[in-house]
Amino acid sequence: MGTRNRQTSFPASPPFIQESLFDGNGRGMVPRSPAGQRQAREILKNRGIAIKYIRTAKRARQVIELLCKISGPLGLDTETARAQGFPAHPQAGLEPHLSSLRLVQLYGGGRHVYLFDLFTLPLDLLAPLWRRPLIAHNAVFDLKQLRHAGAVPRRLGCTLLMANALTGRRTGLADLAREYLGWEIPKDLQTSNWSAPQLSFEQLAYAALDAVAVLNLYHELKTRLKARRLAGVYTRMRDAQAAIAALELNGIHFDRPGHAALLDQWQRTQTAARGNLARILGPHVNPDSGGQLSRWLADNLDARTLAQWPVTPHGQLRTNLASLKRFTGHPLVAPLSQYKDTTKMISTFGTAFAEHINPVTRRIHASFRLGGTSTGRLACAAPNIQNPPRDLQFRALFKAPPGRVIVVADYGQIELRVAALVSGDANMLKAYAAGLDLHRKTAAAVAGVATSQVTPEQRQAAKAVNFGLLYGQGAKGLARYARAQYGVAMSLTQAEQARRAFFRAYPGLQRWQQDTIREVRRTGCIATPDGRVRRFKAGRVYSEALNTPIQGGAAEVLLATLSLLESHLAGIDALLVNLIHDEIVLEVAREDGTRACRALEEAMIAGMKTVFPRADTRGLVEAAVGDSWAEAK
Repeated sequence: MGTRNRQTSFPASPPFIQESLFDGNGRGMVPRSPAGQRQAREILKNRGIAIKYIRTAKRARQVIELLCKISGPLGLDTETARAQGFPAHPQAGLEPHLSSLRLVQLYGGGRHVYLFDLFTLPLDLLAPLWRRPLIAHNAVFDLKQLRHAGAVPRRLGCTLLMANALTGRRTGLADLAREYLGWEIPKDLQTSNWSAPQLSFEQLAYAALDAVAVLNLYHELKTRLKARRLAGVYTRMRDAQAAIAALELNGIHFDRPGHAALLDQWQRTQTAARGNLARILGPHVNPDSGGQLSRWLADNLDARTLAQWPVTPHGQLRTNLASLKRFTGHPLVAPLSQYKDTTKMISTFGTAFAEHINPVTRRIHASFRLGGTSTGRLACAAPNIQNPPRDLQFRALFKAPPGRVIVVADYGQIELRVAALVSGDANMLKAYAAGLDLHRKTAAAVAGVATSQVTPEQRQAAKAVNFGLLYGQGAKGLARYARAQYGVAMSLTQAEQARRAFFRAYPGLQRWQQDTIREVRRTGCIATPDGRVRRFKAGRVYSEALNTPIQGGAAEVLLATLSLLESHLAGIDALLVNLIHDEIVLEVAREDGTRACRALEEAMIAGMKTVFPRADTRGLVEAAVGDSWAEAK
């Protein structure tokens, strides 16, 4: 996969070049590059594989007919050039709206690998190939480029995801080829000039080798997946690729003027907070200096607070935002927390965030990575729109364009539901079968009252209890978690009482946690419901071991839903624009809002049933419509 320079027109050149790697003449090509760049051609030569470089429609049709007769999958790769007008944009050649396809490389095994030059060929000529089974590395990238250009492969596998199912990592093609094939694939030509009038022989060899490597890796990884019974883990991710490619292509609309106004408000708040801190800290303490702030806290906090304050390995008081938020009720800490919080918002979601707006689409096109975390959850970057601030003013910036609305649906208490299913806790399962609110049920158990008497404050505290103890927190951890995440003040004694009441209410969950930890300590690994294996090094693995099957199961439900989403939304003008672990966000034509809500709910229920056929789905999903993410949520 190359990057990717600005497209230019071709001079007259030979209509078709077949370059055998045995003769080494390089006819019709730019002179050879240094030895390091010739590594690709040497690998191909040693394996008896020749390049066929296709630049005429007549020859393309002949080759396509030949490729369509191959029974197995074809190795696929693409090279992209920077779109005209964006020679210096950092995403040009990578983001499809700022790129143009230069080469499509295909390899079906045997003695020839085929390179189709799309600067001289119409992409439509390759249409018969999109019905064939194909395999690529990091296939979402190639799928986005092809879909943006007008091609929609029906069956596209991915060696990156195959390896991820085996190892839990997202590994580059060169590293996989070294590990599984013993090949040293050079990557120095990845960022070469793919819009050059004449591509060098080394560029063509580099491009060809990627397609060859992908097919060889596919056969090697397929055998290993089968032997370790991990094909289902891979298939779950593979079948979600089309939705992820569509999500990244669609992007999400973002209110840039509104963002500028909100940023100005944050900066005024920061300035006021800094002035307030100057009066509290004095003129010689910089609130942005961890060392100075740590010493000031040590000199001014009371002994009880200091005894609970987290410290670095060197004994210095920690001054990061997470540490400060543990003590927001303290009069000296609250102003610091407000200042740090506002400063973080500005640095994370300020000017740099708005710079991700695409100059062509005027939308944000984030990157969503399948298998991006150890539990199998999606990861998001550039920018991370899965984890925006809870500030409704910020979420309101993700608004629908004129004539359209935002539809949001999430899984209600998905991690608790998955915990009930994997643990088999009878009381949790009965509660969901009866359509009960588990937070209210837990609140009643902890407070010793009837569910009808539970107050909003007790229910809020029960959220902390449910989610904290779900992953094995002790009483101290629960008390800290309740304050930091839910603003609930809980003493150590209260946390201990809540913990005992929780496990009296859900003994099946406690037994499952105990059994799970014993098994992980014995084997060093844990699996998700689909079978994704996470391995642990020796040491404390308690919360991670309990977290993996639950978060992993919820992630697998979302992947299953993504594989079904397109069929459920058929006939509805809807775009998938964001995913937040248990939440799906669509942008929909205003007249289709109600239909889209219903279709999204049905798809999400079907996804749950795919992974957990016996799951009760009462109250599982509820969708809503609004003009912005904040309004729909």
